[in-house]
Amino acid sequence: MPYKRHSIALTLALSFVSLGCRPEEEILQEEAQAAADAQALAAKPPMEDQVAKVGVGLQGNSLDSIGENDARSIITGPAVAYFNTKEKIVFEIQIPQALSFFEATNGRKPKSQEEYMRDIIEANKIKLPVLPEGMVYEYKPDVNELWVVAAKK
Repeated sequence: MPYKRHSIALTLALSFVSLGCRPEEEILQEEAQAAADAQALAAKPPMEDQVAKVGVGLQGNSLDSIGENDARSIITGPAVAYFNTKEKIVFEIQIPQALSFFEATNGRKPKSQEEYMRDIIEANKIKLPVLPEGMVYEYKPDVNELWVVAAKK
């Protein structure tokens, strides 16, 4: 009987060890991929000035480097969709609706950055997506658009 207990214990121990162990080569490949992803993100050229639209926010940008065929996309795909949807709501629903209301009430478009931020964004409690470092939102009254531009030093 003691022999049977020892063989069961040994079988269980070997099962746990084999489940928890991965080949060193696989671990090194994962570490190299993570380092390459981080390097690609750091080497990404600074964002160019552009109209504020889906994709300008910081959240979700680091996930864009993961391709559709990568197994990690099972997790990152829904996350990217979530952040894109949040930005779409802000840029394509909330801001246009607030602008329409402002124009209907005042008979004109906002005249300055300060008026736009105060009467469109803050008054309607719109949460603009966080931008990458060095970028800021700027309202351009001549074209009545919100832009993402490099911060002036």
